[in-house]
Amino acid sequence: MKNKINYSSADDAAETMIDARQASYALHLPYYWFADPQMRKAKKIPHYQLSRLVRFRVSELLEWQRRNDKGRSQPTESTGGDA
Repeated sequence: MKNKINYSSADDAAETMIDARQASYALHLPYYWFADPQMRKAKKIPHYQLSRLVRFRVSELLEWQRRNDKGRSQPTESTGGDA
């Protein structure tokens, strides 16, 4: 019997994984969000633990960022100090 590995797409299997510094640079977010295990858990950042190494897929990070940006409210314009 052959073991089969099912991937959602061939691109996912071939996608290069990046480290915390590269993830921080790619998303313009603080490095410690990706490097600190507690922050990754709190922010629900998608990652892979490979022994002691932590790696990220850019496509998953971009999807994570898109979902989180959608939940943020846009800043409202103030009416100024006229009273």
